[in-house]
Amino acid sequence: MEKAEPVLNSVDRQSAVWMKIQNYLEARLAALRVRNDKELDQVKTAALRGRISEVKQFMALDKPVPPVQADDQGDQDARSG
Repeated sequence: MEKAEPVLNSVDRQSAVWMKIQNYLEARLAALRVRNDKELDQVKTAALRGRISEVKQFMALDKPVPPVQADDQGDQDARSG
């Protein structure tokens, strides 16, 4: 099994731009979670959870990419393309 590497290298992770992006994503995630705590119908809740998931994936660009599982193939293709 190959060692998983982060999408961003060590220089990228220390850049001012990445730090700004991380701060933005943390604020965005907090705002989405506040909205998710409100009364929403099932469709709006599912859409909001999808946005939360995407924000978390962007925040994880500095972490090693997890191995692909059969049901996650579509998610992995989006990250590699």
